[in-house]
Amino acid sequence: MSEFGEETIFVLTRNDVIGCAQEMGIPQEAITDDVLETVKKGVEFGLESWSEVMMTAINIALKG
Repeated sequence: MSEFGEETIFVLTRNDVIGCAQEMGIPQEAITDDVLETVKKGVEFGLESWSEVMMTAINIALKG
């Protein structure tokens, strides 16, 4: 355990999904629980290589 403990680094919420949908012209009412579950699975699939993204972010942070 680090000096920071078990700190959350990144979280996406239902409101984040709704905000993105609204930017796409999709009304909030279209984001049902079923749609949200499908979106969740898609995001999980898209983040399979999260460690590569994390390593890049660490390298950028250390150079900055």
